[in-house]
Amino acid sequence: MAWTNSKIFQEFVAGPMFQSSGTSWTGLDSDTVKAALFNNSVTPDRTAAVASTGYNTGTWVTANEVTDATNWVAGGRALASKTFGTSSGTITFDAADLAGGGTVTISNAFGALVYDDTITGGTVADQGVCFNYFGGAQSVTAGTFTIVWNASGIAAFTV
Repeated sequence: MAWTNSKIFQEFVAGPMFQSSGTSWTGLDSDTVKAALFNNSVTPDRTAAVASTGYNTGTWVTANEVTDATNWVAGGRALASKTFGTSSGTITFDAADLAGGGTVTISNAFGALVYDDTITGGTVADQGVCFNYFGGAQSVTAGTFTIVWNASGIAAFTV
């Protein structure tokens, strides 16, 4: 099954509670967090084992990644102006909208894997935080490819 929605990885939420993954929610604001683009060959699964949520693991292998030679390279782009907060029982992670620098040519990007590029130990390096579906194939030729995050944040969950 290909992309159908956007979700937070279950293991990203459970990891800090059960110390199974080595990540922490509040560490996202200081860690290097990236967004990598993927085609429609991936099968996103919010309940995947932690070892299958990271960049270049499970369905998120580089063979399924969508890149531009110089401005949206393999591994994706780092998020800027990251924030982490809680309000009225909702925990959110957000960042500035993400635009490829310079002239970008991207074809058939269906969504992005948001992952913590700082995590190198534990069960998986580059652990996935969430995946975000773009609603269908998105492309640009010799232009700017921009991910505009939802006004509610990149990832949010209610406790």
